[in-house]
Amino acid sequence: MKRLGFFVAALIGAIVVAAAQAEAMPPFAQAYGINCDTCHTMVPTLNAYGRYVQRTGYGSLDPHTLHRAFPVWVGYQLTYDSQSGQPDNPPKINGGNVEIHAVGAIGNDFTYHAQQWVWSNSQAGDLDTLWLAYNNVLHRDGHLFLGKIESPGPSQFSMWADIAPFDPPELVVGEHSYLTDANRWGAKLNYVRDRYDLQAGWLYSDAGWSGSSDFVNSDKTFQYAASLSDPTKPWALGYLGSAGAVPVSTGYDHYWTWGGWAQVDPTKHLPGAYLLYQGTSDNNPGADPNTGDQLAAASGHAFSAELYDTFFHGNVYLSARKQWMNDGLGNPSQDGSVDLSFVFTKYLRGYTELYMAQNSTPAWRYFVWWTTPIFAQPIRP
Repeated sequence: MKRLGFFVAALIGAIVVAAAQAEAMPPFAQAYGINCDTCHTMVPTLNAYGRYVQRTGYGSLDPHTLHRAFPVWVGYQLTYDSQSGQPDNPPKINGGNVEIHAVGAIGNDFTYHAQQWVWSNSQAGDLDTLWLAYNNVLHRDGHLFLGKIESPGPSQFSMWADIAPFDPPELVVGEHSYLTDANRWGAKLNYVRDRYDLQAGWLYSDAGWSGSSDFVNSDKTFQYAASLSDPTKPWALGYLGSAGAVPVSTGYDHYWTWGGWAQVDPTKHLPGAYLLYQGTSDNNPGADPNTGDQLAAASGHAFSAELYDTFFHGNVYLSARKQWMNDGLGNPSQDGSVDLSFVFTKYLRGYTELYMAQNSTPAWRYFVWWTTPIFAQPIRP
């Protein structure tokens, strides 16, 4: 216990005394000469301006400035999850997670983002993200994305510092697992003007490279979102919906979702808050795994509530979340988590989480994330 106490004290001391401001996405940080707090509350959680940059597919940034930075950067993760092992094979620290990103602009009208896992969980990795956006649509307020893209919705679906994902967009109803928050193949159009943001997309597989041609057996969805999100104000309010069809063992499940979100960024006197709700309707959830009988149509819902804040000049991030789920088939559940994230050095961050789910043993999770540009200095014009 004394050794553990010494380690915790030393860790806290290192966070408070030695932490320095981390960089944002390395090529953008290099090109603009900025730190992470320009776009992030804590990497990867976005603030109001960061959400605006994301919604525009980087089209709101100056392409000539982006050209000053080499577009490729590398990430490495050291991970641990106390629930990942088996009785005869206890959980271990996993160092097999290497990712390569490429982000930037092509000419004046196109932007792109690609993320490939070289290794993931000590196995050969797959494609996470691959999109090209055309930003000269509707007087440059429209941004047309094509590829494996972020689904229409709030930025929290893809950019959030907590380790556990949000439950509402991943609700499981019978055989159908919702993919509301997934990176999926397809196309979408974002219309961003002042504080108004409209998104609509047609999506299919969430698989890696193999999913690009999987038009037959994949979940096909029309998903849309509308929000008020001023890049100069610390708040956002939005509506999210979808309609789709997915093959199940008893035919096709035609489904619908509806919901919304509200967010307030941390301010000098108050913590940040994030609320998310999603309702679901499945007309054919598939077969009962116990009896084989066809399940009845179901209407489910899920809700997340979270408070979060930063300390020590933005170098420490603390959040607490509670979630409630009901799949509409008589299976209610709930869970919660507490996350602590911190900056070690310029390119090195740590993320820890205590995860608690109904009728299960609490889990400890953490990962250390190192991100770095390929070249130490930006390209001079």
